[in-house]
Amino acid sequence: MRRRRIFRLAGVACSAVCLAGCFTSAADFKSEAETYIADQVAAAVETAFTSVNCDAPIDQNVGTRFACQAIDDAGGIWEFDTVIDVEGEFTVNISRRP
Repeated sequence: MRRRRIFRLAGVACSAVCLAGCFTSAADFKSEAETYIADQVAAAVETAFTSVNCDAPIDQNVGTRFACQAIDDAGGIWEFDTVIDVEGEFTVNISRRP
């Protein structure tokens, strides 16, 4: 079962809803973060991303960080710092806007 949780986007001061659930591998965090950024973050910052890619976190431990990058429909590159902040949940922070 998946749970919903509100997250803040650093530097944007807006919030969005993220689906988080029982992750069985680091690849699950990667995939969920990519989907979250493409759907929820894009809507929160009122843009469309044509491409989203995240590095897989090295493990599933609380405090583990992993980077994500997105390209918007104007070709601008966005960078995100993503951290596993609670078991099975993560927070996405915008670290660089185009």
